[in-house]
Amino acid sequence: MTAIDEIREGDLAAGIVPRSAYYDPDVLELEKKRIFERSWHYVCTVHDLKKAGDYFTVTVADQAVMVVRGNDGQLRAFYNACTHRGALLTESKCGSTGQIFKCMYHAWAFDLTGDLVAVPYPEDYPADFKRENFRLTPVSVDTFGDLVFVALRPKVESLQEYMGEMWEWLLPYITGIEPIGRNSWVYGGNWKLWHENFRDNYHPEFTHRQIHDMTPHYADRGGNWAKQPGHSILMWRAEKPNMKRYERSLQRLSGIKFDMPEGALGLQETDVVQGEVAELDQTVIALYPNLDIQPGPAGAEGWAEKQGFIQVVTPLTPSTARVDLIVYSDVNDTPEERELLLETLADMQGSWGKLSVDDAEAAYRCHNGILGQGHRTNLFTRTDGPGTSSDTSGRTEYSQREFYRVYQQYMADES
Repeated sequence: MTAIDEIREGDLAAGIVPRSAYYDPDVLELEKKRIFERSWHYVCTVHDLKKAGDYFTVTVADQAVMVVRGNDGQLRAFYNACTHRGALLTESKCGSTGQIFKCMYHAWAFDLTGDLVAVPYPEDYPADFKRENFRLTPVSVDTFGDLVFVALRPKVESLQEYMGEMWEWLLPYITGIEPIGRNSWVYGGNWKLWHENFRDNYHPEFTHRQIHDMTPHYADRGGNWAKQPGHSILMWRAEKPNMKRYERSLQRLSGIKFDMPEGALGLQETDVVQGEVAELDQTVIALYPNLDIQPGPAGAEGWAEKQGFIQVVTPLTPSTARVDLIVYSDVNDTPEERELLLETLADMQGSWGKLSVDDAEAAYRCHNGILGQGHRTNLFTRTDGPGTSSDTSGRTEYSQREFYRVYQQYMADES
């Protein structure tokens, strides 16, 4: 039985996932065609495209795409390829093109609506050559709050239908925000391992020393909700962070004696009772197939729900993937608020951050262990009851099972 047969015929919705799905190159090629080409993908925010000629690029299933703001204020998306010989019209991640995209190879020029407006020495082409037959090929584009998405050939009719149960719930979190910092890195592991990890509230107290020391029982009062189609929400009422315990742990592990600055991480340096509940509601959101959003903890001093970060994980090979981290802020935040937010999240979630380095190590170890033949399946069956959600435990795995339910549907759909 091939790896693709194992995916099609397996019981992925029940949380039994064949390990071949993580390393077989044929699986990745099918994922590109069946999942990535037919899903909506995050590109940027509307505030990255403020004026006519502003553009942002993205690669989806090896296809180069660009989104540009037109003179009429509309957003349009096109394949980032000249219709003459296929050269990329821009290799920049973002920028402003003015009024024209000009190919560096033979200077064919396209306006902001995708029309071919200039061809050097047109008299040398045959009489039936018409510029209108060589306009840029469009790509579907839409917005969700302040987030911009594209789809090469969407499986569903609209972005709102694709968001399903998440549309109304998530909309307030991602309206009125703009990016203030970006970081990207490559890790050694399959792309699904990173996205699974973001849907996983079972690992943090074991994998992350910071969480273990500050809030070892943070998820005791949590919830885990699967949201169709393929999305999920983790939410919990956190315990008060024990900053003194964290400080003592750092000193023990590093051998360096120091005093943590007052107000470090925006929290008080109290030695609290273990498990004492704080008025902090933390939310983690995962959108199918590869987008993760974490708003700031509601109720935390110096934080707001319209502050947080976005992560996109993109497969490069079966055994490598790229993570793009975007820190965002409320459009009305002051420079001082943004500086504190950026420093805090970079310290935790950047490629060098206290949390992300642990997650990258876990993904690397999982991938290399999966390559062996010690066991044929990965297990996502934690639950505290039937259905698709838990209001009593954040450590259940409804979220991963919902991802793999939709993953299996896409992979089996040959249309």
